[in-house]
Amino acid sequence: MTTVRTQTRARTEKSPASPRPMTVEEYARFDEPEDGYSSELFRGIVIREPLPGWSHGRSQSILARRLGNWMEAFGQGEVFAETDFIISDRPATVRGPDVAVLLDRRFREGEPGNWIRGAPDIAIEVLSPSNRPGAMREKMREKMRDYFEAGALRVWTVDPKMRTVTIHRADGSETIFRDGDRLEDTEVLPGFVLEVRELFEG
Repeated sequence: MTTVRTQTRARTEKSPASPRPMTVEEYARFDEPEDGYSSELFRGIVIREPLPGWSHGRSQSILARRLGNWMEAFGQGEVFAETDFIISDRPATVRGPDVAVLLDRRFREGEPGNWIRGAPDIAIEVLSPSNRPGAMREKMREKMRDYFEAGALRVWTVDPKMRTVTIHRADGSETIFRDGDRLEDTEVLPGFVLEVRELFEG
């Protein structure tokens, strides 16, 4: 397990020639094709990516199940898989983390898409092995910045290729858990423990 401190690089602005950005309300009415892609809204632009493969889905389901078990035993909130969160109205940004943890339940009736407003307390993103390393790092920097600016306490990145889980904090520090480590965060999830290898076996 290694703890380091990092900084997130600022994003570059979209070109003036970009299409007119969508609002959150317009995105809620977006009719997404059933073509093996998923979408998010980033600064008013719909970003579509191929659906992930089995290793991604397996790690995602294990985390959702184990965190759900912890929530039932110790918490008062909710655990979601692939649920959209309204990160910002201006610019319009809607993110759908692979797993999301809310430490307390939130009212969401009347929100566009019946989505949850604000970032989850913990946003978990499972990296896709097919993504190019440079593009993947830039995408994750953008996501982490969005989550933290909207109030997230933690962002976890799960890397099936490297068999690591990294817990990122809003202050820029991060802790890397490797195969053989026990994944835990006593400050936010007291009592939660998971052997990292469980996420990547099979």
